[in-house]
Amino acid sequence: MKYDTIWNSVDKLAQSKGLSPSGLAKLAGLDATTFNKSKRIRPDGKNRWPSMDSVNKLLEVCNITFEQFYNMGNSEEEFEGGTIPFIKLSQLGCNPKIEDKYLKTAGWNKIIFPDAKDILYAAEINTDEYLPLYRHGSTVILSANSDIRKGDRVAIFLNEDKLLLKEFIRRTPSQLVITDINNPAEEKIIAIADVKLINRILWASQ
Repeated sequence: MKYDTIWNSVDKLAQSKGLSPSGLAKLAGLDATTFNKSKRIRPDGKNRWPSMDSVNKLLEVCNITFEQFYNMGNSEEEFEGGTIPFIKLSQLGCNPKIEDKYLKTAGWNKIIFPDAKDILYAAEINTDEYLPLYRHGSTVILSANSDIRKGDRVAIFLNEDKLLLKEFIRRTPSQLVITDINNPAEEKIIAIADVKLINRILWASQ
């Protein structure tokens, strides 16, 4: 086995899943930093290999053999980069598939986005509900692994299969405090028990 081939396989497998190496590690139930490039060289300058336990977890969660995994690293074929999963907002709010705090995007369309190293999703606004901030046809980019701070705009997925775009104020162990994105004067409280997932709105088209 070659050191460069193994790590190339990790990177290409992540790209094939539309994930960063960090996202791939999370998918496999590993620490998010397991496959980071900063972890590939030891402090003494020697190469650090991924553990066989980590690789085996990748093979299991991605349902591939070690031969397929290793050949991926040897292949000169490049996976399509710079794209992220894309869906209409109305579709996203209809019984979204959520597993381990991540949206499942199999079967979604793809759009080009210049910064696709994080776990990102795109949703096209196909309603006038969020005027004037978000027009019909605008695209919002949701981040699955960004820290959320006061004033951030967020997508909130509720248990009754409802999706809300709101402004985040604060969160307590039992409550989520938000405001309307077009009228931030009045705060609203949602029970944490009613929330399935919160994603930060990282960017929106004009």
